[in-house]
Amino acid sequence: MAEEIHGEKSETQSHLVRRAKAGDKDAFVELYDLYYREMYAYASYMLRHPQDAEDVVSDTVTAAFEGIGKLRDETRFRQWLFKILSNQCKKKRKGYLERNKHLRLKKETEDVDEENTLSDGRNMEQELTDREWVQAAFDQLTEEEKYIVNSFLFGGFKGKEIAESLGIGDSTLRSKYRRALQKMKAFLEC
Repeated sequence: MAEEIHGEKSETQSHLVRRAKAGDKDAFVELYDLYYREMYAYASYMLRHPQDAEDVVSDTVTAAFEGIGKLRDETRFRQWLFKILSNQCKKKRKGYLERNKHLRLKKETEDVDEENTLSDGRNMEQELTDREWVQAAFDQLTEEEKYIVNSFLFGGFKGKEIAESLGIGDSTLRSKYRRALQKMKAFLEC
């Protein structure tokens, strides 16, 4: 059953991609509708900021629209789209790291702890370090593992939906999910 649904989605996707490559903007909008939730969930997890996630998804869609003519294999549209999204997220995260470095330098030169305390009493520098550490653990995962973890934890998708989108069985999905979490845990415990 899952293979039938996945096959139908692939066939629909391939047809839409061919139309979009031929210049059909409506077909591209349909492709966008197919993947918006997944893209936003992935970007939300990677960036942890809703507005930045929206911006990155928007940039991804723009880049995909402009570059769809270069896509060789219509059946690989989703992978191609998520590669663009992943690159956009990495670019945005690099900006975060630059900002974090600037904040640390500012702290060192001013040597004032009050600037690193958020209004609710949390230590901003510690939170940034913790986020970087968890992000580094997440970066150890393959793109497929990142997609699975992100979809479960932040995308609100059910296992069956994720398995269908990947074209794998439910038990395979659960195994991959557990392995991904174990990989992250092992990294964080080092």
